[in-house]
Amino acid sequence: MLELKDIHVKYSYKTVLRGINLTFEKGKIYSLLGENGAGKSTLAHVLCGDILPTSGELLLDEKKLNIKNPKDAIKSGIVCVHQRPLLAPSVSIRENLLIGIDKKEEVRIPQLMNLWLPERKPSVLVKNLFPAETFTVSLMGALLKNPSVLILDEPPELAKETLRKLSNSGLTVIIITHSFKEAVEKSDEVVLLKEGIVLEKTPASQITEVDIKQKLFGLTKTVAQPDFIEERDITEEEVLNLRKEIVGSSPTMTHSRKIGYIPSDRTFRASNPNLTIFQLCSAYHTSFKQNILEKYSKELLRKAEVNIKLYEKASCLSGGMLQRIILEREIAENPAELYLFDPTHGLDVEATERLYSRLEALAKNGTKVIIGKAE
Repeated sequence: MLELKDIHVKYSYKTVLRGINLTFEKGKIYSLLGENGAGKSTLAHVLCGDILPTSGELLLDEKKLNIKNPKDAIKSGIVCVHQRPLLAPSVSIRENLLIGIDKKEEVRIPQLMNLWLPERKPSVLVKNLFPAETFTVSLMGALLKNPSVLILDEPPELAKETLRKLSNSGLTVIIITHSFKEAVEKSDEVVLLKEGIVLEKTPASQITEVDIKQKLFGLTKTVAQPDFIEERDITEEEVLNLRKEIVGSSPTMTHSRKIGYIPSDRTFRASNPNLTIFQLCSAYHTSFKQNILEKYSKELLRKAEVNIKLYEKASCLSGGMLQRIILEREIAENPAELYLFDPTHGLDVEATERLYSRLEALAKNGTKVIIGKAE
């Protein structure tokens, strides 16, 4: 059994976790739900050693854990499969799976491939996989580390049978998700987080999607995609090529066809966890003077409604906060067209409404807002 006792995480600008007390039993599936900024991802980062708690302790099978980094967490039996898997795209599935495992575990790779990715060969390069398959490779890599606790951070939709297969093997499975439906249908227990505290922990059989919406947001509605958003059969690579063509054209053409782009992978393609907030905000204007860029960056943060210092790392941002900053960075360039890919992934109802409201204002100002084809 995994126990969290009075876990706090405090930064200079805010307190993210405020005394978390939770227990997770072996062989059970848990879903962690909450609005953006509720502390879900921070809690996952604490468990897998990416973030050190300000105070509190972790225990596994009544033994106190001393986790200082991800390597310590893995040795303790806690492994996380991240929302954006940290894989080497230019090498094969097999080579990625060999990273960080004991040599003796290598013999298990064919068995795992047959179980999880039977339609793929181990020699296939990761860059040639679909996003869901990339996540599966990361999942197999986690299983090769023989965890007792497996954390799935915003996974693509996984079949109930898949999750149950994991829990039946004796694993404690913790899913960080925004999908109320998935949490109710596929979990044994649902944990609701709000503003860094545990609002409720309850059996999934005793809670509904409507209950969750009401408890977290005080509302029961869903948010439909507005009519002003155009859907277009265009991929991210095609948008990037289009941007390159425009940059190479005449100045007049460049101004009239300026294209904004928000990729599906906001963590590593539109940003990077190791960037500072200042670098994230000023990426398009690095030749400007420092004081001008700082003023410009602060204004972006104000519009994005994100309270963070300029020289904090982007890794401190929640998914919703990162999304808002990237959106404002693109809007500030006054694009004629703005392409978004999977824009509401990882956003709660309130954050989705905020996104659509901001896009509506942009559309009324003459910008074409386009949803591209998910790859």
